Amino acid sequence: MPEETADRLMEKVRAFSADLADDERAMFAALLAPGIARALEPEPEVEGFGITSWLPTSLPEGLARAVRERDIRVEGL
Repeated sequence: MPEETADRLMEKVRAFSADLADDERAMFAALLAPGIARALEPEPEVEGFGITSWLPTSLPEGLARAVRERDIRVEGL
Protein backbone atom coordinates (compact mmCIF):
# COMPACT_ATOMS: atom_id res chain seq x y z
CA MET A 1 0.00 0.00 0.00
CA PRO A 2 1.48 3.37 -0.94
CA GLU A 3 2.56 5.59 1.94
CA GLU A 4 0.34 8.42 0.66
CA THR A 5 -2.72 6.19 1.02
CA ALA A 6 -1.78 5.29 4.58
CA ASP A 7 -1.15 8.95 5.42
CA ARG A 8 -4.56 9.97 4.03
CA LEU A 9 -6.27 7.20 5.97
CA MET A 10 -4.59 8.15 9.25
CA GLU A 11 -5.63 11.77 8.77
CA LYS A 12 -9.25 10.67 8.21
CA VAL A 13 -9.11 8.49 11.34
CA ARG A 14 -7.76 11.44 13.31
CA ALA A 15 -10.47 13.79 11.99
CA PHE A 16 -13.23 11.23 12.58
CA SER A 17 -12.12 10.47 16.12
CA ALA A 18 -11.88 14.18 16.98
CA ASP A 19 -15.67 14.47 16.63
CA LEU A 20 -16.44 11.49 18.88
CA ALA A 21 -17.66 11.78 22.47
CA ASP A 22 -15.16 10.59 25.08
CA ASP A 23 -16.95 7.25 25.59
CA GLU A 24 -17.18 6.69 21.81
CA ARG A 25 -13.50 7.56 21.42
CA ALA A 26 -12.61 4.92 24.01
CA MET A 27 -14.66 2.30 22.13
CA PHE A 28 -13.11 3.34 18.81
CA ALA A 29 -9.64 3.01 20.32
CA ALA A 30 -10.50 -0.49 21.55
CA LEU A 31 -11.68 -1.42 18.06
CA LEU A 32 -8.43 -0.18 16.50
CA ALA A 33 -6.16 -1.57 19.23
CA PRO A 34 -5.06 -4.76 17.38
CA GLY A 35 -3.82 -2.84 14.35
CA ILE A 36 -2.14 -0.17 16.45
CA ALA A 37 -0.49 -2.80 18.66
CA ARG A 38 0.75 -4.67 15.59
CA ALA A 39 2.17 -1.50 14.04
CA LEU A 40 4.08 -0.65 17.21
CA GLU A 41 5.44 -4.14 17.93
CA PRO A 42 8.85 -5.13 16.63
CA GLU A 43 8.72 -7.75 13.91
CA PRO A 44 8.57 -11.21 15.49
CA GLU A 45 11.42 -13.56 14.67
CA VAL A 46 8.96 -16.40 14.13
CA GLU A 47 5.79 -15.75 12.15
CA GLY A 48 2.69 -16.30 14.26
CA PHE A 49 4.14 -14.81 17.43
CA GLY A 50 2.93 -11.26 16.75
CA ILE A 51 0.13 -9.41 18.51
CA THR A 52 0.71 -11.01 21.88
CA SER A 53 -0.38 -7.94 23.86
CA TRP A 54 -3.95 -7.88 22.54
CA LEU A 55 -6.58 -10.58 22.81
CA PRO A 56 -10.16 -10.61 21.54
CA THR A 57 -11.25 -10.45 25.17
CA SER A 58 -9.65 -6.98 25.28
CA LEU A 59 -12.61 -5.65 23.28
CA PRO A 60 -15.30 -4.19 25.57
CA GLU A 61 -18.30 -6.54 25.62
CA GLY A 62 -20.72 -3.83 24.48
CA LEU A 63 -18.59 -3.14 21.43
CA ALA A 64 -18.10 -6.85 20.69
CA ARG A 65 -21.88 -7.32 20.86
CA ALA A 66 -22.50 -4.37 18.52
CA VAL A 67 -20.00 -5.75 15.98
CA ARG A 68 -21.53 -9.26 16.15
CA GLU A 69 -25.08 -7.94 15.74
CA ARG A 70 -24.12 -6.01 12.61
CA ASP A 71 -22.35 -9.01 11.10
CA ILE A 72 -19.31 -6.87 10.27
CA ARG A 73 -16.64 -8.60 8.21
CA VAL A 74 -13.13 -7.49 7.26
CA GLU A 75 -12.23 -8.76 3.81
CA GLY A 76 -9.59 -8.14 1.20
CA LEU A 77 -6.63 -7.67 3.50
